[in-house]
Amino acid sequence: MNRFIFLMVIVELVTAVTYKCNPSASCGCSKNSAILNKIVGGEIAIQQSWGWAVSIRRSGSHICGGSVISPTFILTAAHCITNGLSVVVGIDKLTDKGQTRPISRIYSHPSYNTKTLENDIALLQLSSPLVLTQGTVSKVCLPSNNVPSEYPPSGKTVVAIGWGVLASSSQSVSQSLRQVTLNSIPKSTKSCSTSLRNSVTQFCAGVNGGGKDTCQGDSGGPLMMFTRNQWEQIGIVSYGVGCALPQYAGVYTRVSAYQQWIKSIVKDGTSTISR
Repeated sequence: MNRFIFLMVIVELVTAVTYKCNPSASCGCSKNSAILNKIVGGEIAIQQSWGWAVSIRRSGSHICGGSVISPTFILTAAHCITNGLSVVVGIDKLTDKGQTRPISRIYSHPSYNTKTLENDIALLQLSSPLVLTQGTVSKVCLPSNNVPSEYPPSGKTVVAIGWGVLASSSQSVSQSLRQVTLNSIPKSTKSCSTSLRNSVTQFCAGVNGGGKDTCQGDSGGPLMMFTRNQWEQIGIVSYGVGCALPQYAGVYTRVSAYQQWIKSIVKDGTSTISR
């Protein structure tokens, strides 16, 4: 099913991890540092710690997530695309005001498959540029061209954010932005291989035993890795079987596989991390 956040199964507090960003970075850093407690199921995010988080809305209601990659473009999943979309950025709660923009043009990947969800990636061009100097809105870094073909590597700590439901049976999205720490999973792992359809353009993330995942309402949102003191978007929330089930990992669109396609459309300043 599509992943439109996180399931609260057991609460297990451990030492918090603070991700201190490079203050002079052109991307991947927000007004406040992200602080993540490695608890099962996820947690409410520190305010203004994810400046590129996007709420994609239809008729004023949140339906999907996305990420700011330039002043005029939002990166999201192709399965989120429908008529009458707008975006709100620079918010932590869905009731916050933020910066609202209508969509002027939609670019779904030409090879997107609605049945298999392969090439589940889209770009939303905004009607006017976002203001990135207010402190609450920033852009996330994208992978550079020289990363390995299977990026991220397996076993890396990754973080997802979104306003999705807290249980697969729920119809109500979270009113507060939430975050969850996961691991990238080898494609040969059973929980991944049973769901993955194309290992070149997709990869899996989750945790052993389940209990941590993205869910409905998180679709299109970013999966990120902290690289050289900056946040880099390496995945897009795409699909899964249920939410946080131990036998099924979540499947994510591999952003590094689409760098050339993104650059062919976005001309106004995406940023990567220097390597």
